[in-house]
Amino acid sequence: MAAHSGIIFFKELTDTDVKKRLVVPKEYQDFFLPSYGRLPAKIKLMYDGKIWEVKCTVRTKGFLRPVLTVGWKMFVVANELKVGDRITMYKDEDGFSHYMVEVEKPPAGNQHGTLPNSPAPSFIHHEPDETTVEYRREVPKNTTSLILHR
Repeated sequence: MAAHSGIIFFKELTDTDVKKRLVVPKEYQDFFLPSYGRLPAKIKLMYDGKIWEVKCTVRTKGFLRPVLTVGWKMFVVANELKVGDRITMYKDEDGFSHYMVEVEKPPAGNQHGTLPNSPAPSFIHHEPDETTVEYRREVPKNTTSLILHR
C-alpha cells in the first residue's frame, strides 16, 4: 500500500455528501484540481484495503467546485458512511493515481451525529484498526489553513 504524501482535504459529511455527491470544500479545491489537466476524470479512492473508482467533475450550478459523483454513492453505502462522519483524503506517494481515504466516526454517545471540534488532521489520534495505515508526516507550518470552519 502506498504511503501518504499529504492532505488534500478533510470534511464532515453533509446530507448531500452522503445521499448524492461529495462536494470538495472551496478551501481545498486548489489542492485537488491541479492533479488533473481536465475534468471530468476517474480517480481511485483507497480505503479498507479496497480501491473504489469514482468520477470527479466540476459542479455546473453555483460556484465551480470539484465534486465526486459516479461511484461515490457506492463507496458511501459499502462503507456505511453517515452524516457527521469525517473523511480525510490524502494523495498517495506518486501524487496522482490514488487517493487514500480515512474515515472518523462520531463518538457513540453523540446524539447530534457530528464530531466534536478537533484540531487539524495532523494531530488527530485514533486507535489502530484494520483500516489504519502507519505513516509519518511532517506537520504543516500553517495548520490553521487546513482547518475547515463552517
